[in-house]
Amino acid sequence: MQMRKNNIRKLAHSWLPALAVVGMLILAGCATRQPYRSGGPYGTTYGGGGYGTNVCTQCGTVQSIRQVYVQDDNQSHVLGTVIGAVAGGLIGNTVGKGDGRKAATVAGAVAGGAVGHEVAEHNSQGQMTAWQVVVRLDNGQFATVTQREAPRAQIGDRVQVRNDHVYLL
Repeated sequence: MQMRKNNIRKLAHSWLPALAVVGMLILAGCATRQPYRSGGPYGTTYGGGGYGTNVCTQCGTVQSIRQVYVQDDNQSHVLGTVIGAVAGGLIGNTVGKGDGRKAATVAGAVAGGAVGHEVAEHNSQGQMTAWQVVVRLDNGQFATVTQREAPRAQIGDRVQVRNDHVYLL
């Protein structure tokens, strides 16, 4: 009976780092994105034209769509850090026995996280792809929306500008 308890404890200790890593990945998947800021590199800016009487003040027709590059919001750095920490922890867990293995696992996770962060930062070079959509609103004004997701609209489509995104009507 005592031997069985020891085997269960050993099994629990060997899976503990893996469970911790899975938990971190699950929590990282729950992270919310920062909202887009209006008037900055993301968001909606208004300019131009006259006034209309339509009820939908944010509806209009797509005039142009172009791909642009904007400043990265560090999401890729977080993912790189998590992946690096997982890999480093798994590699560290193969070294030593007992407390030495635990220390190697922690050291591997820390070193792997640092390396993963640096690799993600180097590869992104601070820029990411976005889409700039110019919409002529029904009231005659122009709205320029910059969003990370490719718009489903095409030039000439009727759209609504809402929450710094363009949506098909």
